[in-house]
Amino acid sequence: MIASSLLSALALAGSGGLSGATHYPVEQLTAPAPLAQLGIQRTRTTVGPFAVPAMVANDTSDDNGMGTFQTFAALPCRDCFITGFSYGVRYVEANGTVSADEANINTGMYLHHALLINLNRTDATCPPPLGGVQRMFGAGNERTYVDITNNGTHQAGYYLNKDDVVVLVAEIMNMQMGSGARNVVVTATWDYVAASNKTASFASAIPVWLDIDGNCGSFTNGSEVAVPANTSVFSYSMPVPWSPDAAAASVAVNTTNTTATPKNYKVLVAASHLHDGALQLDIAKNGATICEGVATYGQTPEYISEVPGEDMPGMPGMSMGSTELTHISSIHVCNDAGTTSSNDKWSVTAHYNLTEHQGLETVNGQAKPIMGIGLLFLIEA
Repeated sequence: MIASSLLSALALAGSGGLSGATHYPVEQLTAPAPLAQLGIQRTRTTVGPFAVPAMVANDTSDDNGMGTFQTFAALPCRDCFITGFSYGVRYVEANGTVSADEANINTGMYLHHALLINLNRTDATCPPPLGGVQRMFGAGNERTYVDITNNGTHQAGYYLNKDDVVVLVAEIMNMQMGSGARNVVVTATWDYVAASNKTASFASAIPVWLDIDGNCGSFTNGSEVAVPANTSVFSYSMPVPWSPDAAAASVAVNTTNTTATPKNYKVLVAASHLHDGALQLDIAKNGATICEGVATYGQTPEYISEVPGEDMPGMPGMSMGSTELTHISSIHVCNDAGTTSSNDKWSVTAHYNLTEHQGLETVNGQAKPIMGIGLLFLIEA
């Protein structure tokens, strides 16, 4: 899963190489007027192709049909502030061209998750040696768009240094059986502004990763938690709450230094990532829910799949017809989620109901592990 691939990716990067991939030409898009007025531009980058293997009928593992890929990320700029981003997946046609349409559940392709890692930064919630690099942005098949500026009302973004090294780690699942590998690319839509732009002065936002699998979940266990046996309705909470550090110049893991000057922060964005079967992710400060990341299912045809029905009685192989299965199509994002200070305690709780919404399963119907991740962007107040 992502843990082993991530650690191997970092090892490869340290020795000078990662999996090869093509960086396709950057596409210039149009930024909405409130963003453009601040000098923000919008582009789309494309990386790949990646061959995602087909599922195998007798493979009951969690990784059946899964491909994990790591490569240097295609970045839109240097010495700039990234103010918004989202992921996408598209097919590569037989002639090598990239499809104009998204590759999604309805055609059998599922973005399990994708993660951007800045090798030049220290992670806010997971210290070295595991967190010697920074989780910069992550999302799954909900393909959430995160806008740090909240439609231009905040002049803030993730600062990308001219020397930063950023790695993309993507885990993509081919949900079709026995049809051979399918080639896809990973796209990223970026909003950004050059640091030298004089239209506005931007503050540097800090990403904070909160995880039901623990502060270092994605570095140790792929942020995946097993579904409890014989249970369809359950909740998982982050094992140990996290606090901003009063002693650090940026956000870091809480220390016992009680003499440092307390720091205050604004929480510009709180986003969530969950797997199918989830109801919502509660992001809490000092035990009180600040943001409810409610999952919505099947809002568009791309998030509805056809599932074969049961065999007719006494007629094996003769299906009674397929049924529709809806999948998470969006998760609520909270903008302007309040403030926090050095000694606050943050945590997340993921709520699942596999009776109300079917979760991901192996080919023999066993529940696959689930996730519950909150991603905050903070600036010093």
